[in-house]
This record gives sequence, structure tokens and C-alpha cells, in this order.
Amino acid sequence: MLNIVDISNWQGNAGFNPDAVSTDGYIVKVTEGTGYTDPYYKTFADKTLASGRVLGLYHFATGYNWQAEADYFLSRVSNYIGKAVLILDFEGGAVTAGGVNFATKWLDYVKSKTGVTPMFYTYLNVENSLNWSDLAKRYPLWLAQYNNYNAVYGFQPRDLYGSLKYWTKMTCFQYTSSGRLSGYSGNLDLNAFYGAKNDWQALAGKNEEDEDVAWHPEVKYNVLGMFKVNREGGAKLYTNSELATVTQENGQDAIRKYGDFIVWEAKGGAVRAGTQTQWFSQADGLTKINPLAVNDNARAICKIITDDAYTQNEPDWKAGGIKHLPKGSTWQVFGRVDKYLIVGGEKDGKYINADKAVIVL
Repeated sequence: MLNIVDISNWQGNAGFNPDAVSTDGYIVKVTEGTGYTDPYYKTFADKTLASGRVLGLYHFATGYNWQAEADYFLSRVSNYIGKAVLILDFEGGAVTAGGVNFATKWLDYVKSKTGVTPMFYTYLNVENSLNWSDLAKRYPLWLAQYNNYNAVYGFQPRDLYGSLKYWTKMTCFQYTSSGRLSGYSGNLDLNAFYGAKNDWQALAGKNEEDEDVAWHPEVKYNVLGMFKVNREGGAKLYTNSELATVTQENGQDAIRKYGDFIVWEAKGGAVRAGTQTQWFSQADGLTKINPLAVNDNARAICKIITDDAYTQNEPDWKAGGIKHLPKGSTWQVFGRVDKYLIVGGEKDGKYINADKAVIVL
């Protein structure tokens, strides 16, 4: 089970800092209707991803024009597809105005546009009162029910009072709106997600782990690392590591839609991939750091790239060759001395010139 907090401008206006609260993840409000974008959503979302926590993003429905509302939401979350669970918040006036048809059309449309199955949020009385028989078979449920409004200190998930009518289970349960957690003095909505982190990632359509396993960039021994853009729609460049201002190119936001980039500097969830105004958010792609670039005693894997690679007993260009290492072969690296990689023992030659190899990340 994951402990989740959902937040919006209500907390943002009160100075909420996501990094100050201990939680497994955040669900963040992004849009409402067709004209309101939460001013804090991007800050909250980026901090959540940068911290390694799970992320959900929701749209608060008004219930009048399902496609316009879905398009408005998608226009704001396009950079987070595959990294966040997408959610329709369906309560209050939206239930009366739009009913089951609005919710179904919105969810089906978002799924068709993103390839991701959204989550549906509502209250127990709404779940019980309308006919959700079709929708319940296809979309996971985030249910809200508060027994009272007494303060709840810390995460204390409880059983549901009453029963579901159309869904066989809750995927996520919002059990109080009066939660109190260390690091913030106000009320918070506390939620229990019934699954592990990989289950959440599966709902988000997240494939980073598979991509991370498959991606093995090769760098020189002294290069810090590589960054791979994998955010749909591309990754923005920022003017510095604070990620507050987007770099401009020809009067427009600078965006890189694909490609692998050398990492020259890494700082606070950001990586510099060029000049001092070319920073990426690590939330917008995959980052792999070369351990030998930051620690001479680190271990790594190297691949031989020339036909004349030989081990030697001294880290010196004048030292004689001992053992030939075939081009394309890979070897365990146990550290380095300047530009010489430690790959073996004294008998077979301890060092190899790093110009003859690349580090496989």
C-alpha cells in the first residue's frame, strides 16, 4: 500500500512544500472546467517526480462539455503522459450536469488520446446512486468518503463505511480531508493506494524502468553521463538548475523532442546538457551517470573500441602491453588512475588505456 496526499492551490496558497512532508506520492490538481489551470501544478508535479515519488494529475469536472474539458486537461498534462496517473475528479455540480455520459465520454476520450487508462474519482453516494455498470468494468476507482471531519494525525487508513455497488474494489481511498502530517500545519487529504509503486506506474503507463534497462549509452571515461529525452511532446530547456525559467529560442520555448545528450553537470534534479542556459529537468527523461567521472574507485563496465587494446602493469603510455583485449569485448572496471582503467591483476596486466575503451552505462 502507498500513502498518498492530494494537493492543489489550496495548499499552494498556504505555502505548502511537497519536499517537507513524508509521503509515497502526490495527486495534484491541474485543471478545472475549460478555463482554470492550477498555478501550482507544475511546481508540485516536477518536485514529486524529482523526489522519486509517484504522481497523479487530476481534472476537476464541471460536467458541461466533456471533450472541451478533456482537451483542456490534455493540453496541460502532455509532458507528463507516462509519468503520472491521469484522473477525472467527478463530484458536486458535475454529477448533476453531466451524469454518467459525461464521465464515460471524458475517460474514453483521454484513454484514446494517450493510451493510458485514467482513474475515476467520486464519492460513495455518487457511486451508489448512478448506473456505473459499464464504466466500472473499465476504469479504476478512487473513492472518497469521510466519516467525520476530526483531525487525523498521520496516515491511518480505515475500512469503508458502507459498500460499493458497481465496482468490485477501490483502487485508491480518500478517507479523510482533515489529515495532519509533520511538515505542514494545515489540513490535507489522505489516501491509501492499494498496490505497490510498480502498480501505480503501470496505471500511469510508465515504461521508464524497461527503457532504463534497455538503454546503455557509451561515454568516455571522464564524461559525467548521458540524458535521454523520453517525455511525449519533448523536454523543455531551462536557463538554470532551478528550472524556473524556460530558455527561449527565436522567441519560443526551447524544446528538444528526442535525442541523447551528454551531461556536463547535475544539480538538484536538473542536468546541464550544453551551455549554462541548457538545463533539463530529470523528470523529462532518463539520466545515467558515469560513476568513474565522480569517483576514481567506482566500479563500471567498459567496452573495447579499438583493435590494439592491451593491458599493462603501469598506468603509463610507455608501459609494454601484456594481454590483448579484443575489440567489442566488455570488462569489469574496478576504478581508474587518471586515464587508465583498472581491469585486472598483475599477472594479466592491471591497466588499460581509457582511450581504447568506452564506459557502458
